[in-house]
Amino acid sequence: MSFLRLFLAFILFGLSGCSNALYISKLGWNQGFISYYSVPVEQVLKDEQVDSRAKEKILFVQEVKRYGEERLGLKGRKNYSTFFGAKDSVLHVVTASEKDRLRLHTWNFPIVGGVTYKGFFTREDALKEKRRLDEQGYDTLVQQAGAYSTLGWLKDPIFSAMLQWNEATLSNLILHETTHATVYLRGRTDFNEQLATFIGNRGAIDFLKEKYGPESKEVREAIHDQEDDLCIARWIDQSCQRLSEFYDQPISRSEKLKEREQVFQSLKQEFRKIKIQLKTNNYRDFEKVELNNAILLAHRRYVRQLDKFEALYEQLGRDLKRVVKFFQEIPPKEDPFSHLEKAFVAQRER
Repeated sequence: MSFLRLFLAFILFGLSGCSNALYISKLGWNQGFISYYSVPVEQVLKDEQVDSRAKEKILFVQEVKRYGEERLGLKGRKNYSTFFGAKDSVLHVVTASEKDRLRLHTWNFPIVGGVTYKGFFTREDALKEKRRLDEQGYDTLVQQAGAYSTLGWLKDPIFSAMLQWNEATLSNLILHETTHATVYLRGRTDFNEQLATFIGNRGAIDFLKEKYGPESKEVREAIHDQEDDLCIARWIDQSCQRLSEFYDQPISRSEKLKEREQVFQSLKQEFRKIKIQLKTNNYRDFEKVELNNAILLAHRRYVRQLDKFEALYEQLGRDLKRVVKFFQEIPPKEDPFSHLEKAFVAQRER
């Protein structure tokens, strides 16, 4: 791969979002390191020192990828054909929001436009960015990610940490990231993540039903993942509605910052009521963290409006491949959710 193509790929990442030369150079060095030291999965599968369970998971990842390509119309390209040893999370993602209104900070850069998060390969760099944003008066959040998508520009490897996940989580993630390599709209972070969440959730359920049977433990776990996403989405929507109404009050910014803590405490009490409905551990840390705008918006970015995607799925005969194609055919510059609403209106008028 030429240096120019590699450089453009770094800029293209949804996990970047800054034209700062130092940031780009660090991003490029770390991605180059991962690409250089990734090895073909065939080599790993032949290695007698790799345990059989790890090899089974590698083969499982490739099976999910094939399912996404053949049955869902996803563009897997050459992803997950290599393997990289990583003991911990490979990416640290920073999200920031204004303190007195629900507005995410956006990092802008060529090709993909505005992105409402920024990724770092080291926790130290992520925390440095967090401190910078804290000093500017933002609410902030740093999250860990076990994988990411280069949107088809590079071969995304199987990271060793991924092999510790159960089949439901792993199949969900592979389909989620492959969706990014298939449908990615410039400057539409929320849409891109919500579509990938839906395809990951629903695709994992459908895939696991075929592989293990509809009554299997794996399918049950995938359904629980989806149900928890829908449950937490309702709580976050209600929480954001309450906060928006609070921030819209005709009071000073200092009063909002002081009094909002009471709202956050009330929201945590509401979370304790719904926590008993959750069937996984995906969201249980909400009770432990000190809530702020960035935390709520970072999670809403992935789970908001999943019901709309589900409605389209039903309208298109429960065919995920048709759902993917529907969004691939969105006219340039048209808002994807407006496009979706038009489809619902057209269906009702028939």
